[in-house]
Formats: sequence, C-alpha cells, structure tokens
Amino acid sequence: MIKRDESSHDELMRAFNEYFKANQTWIVKGIRRAGMQTRYWLSEIRRICSARRVIIMDWRFEVDKDKKQRKAQNSIGTETDIDN
Repeated sequence: MIKRDESSHDELMRAFNEYFKANQTWIVKGIRRAGMQTRYWLSEIRRICSARRVIIMDWRFEVDKDKKQRKAQNSIGTETDIDN
C-alpha cells in the first residue's frame, strides 16, 4: 500500500504562507514587485495542488485495488468453507 506522503502538503502550506505575505505587502504598500511575487506564489500553489491531487488519486486507486483483492480473497475463503 502507498504511504500517504505529507511532504506535498507541507510544501503547499509553505507556498500559501509566502503567498499570504506577498499579498499583504501588495495590498498594504501597493508595491509592484509584491504584485509580481503574489502572482508567482499563486502559480506555485496551482502547480503544487496539481501534483498533490495526483498523489491523492494514486493513493486512492491503490486503496481500491487492495480492497478489491481482499474482497476476492474473502469470497474464495467463504466458498471453500461452504464446500466443506
């Protein structure tokens, strides 16, 4: 089974914190560079979210596959018990 990797979550939270700081600077001071940084961090958040989504989907597919295998094994064991 795939282990849930929290590193992408941590990366997302760091990016969001950087975005928040840049956005606050842009709102309060109206500095052009802060606006550029805000847009940069929004792009990074989008990139990280896409990667995180793939990780979560892969994990879910692996869980479903394991569940299906266990169910098949249990049904085989049940059929054997019935035959005896």
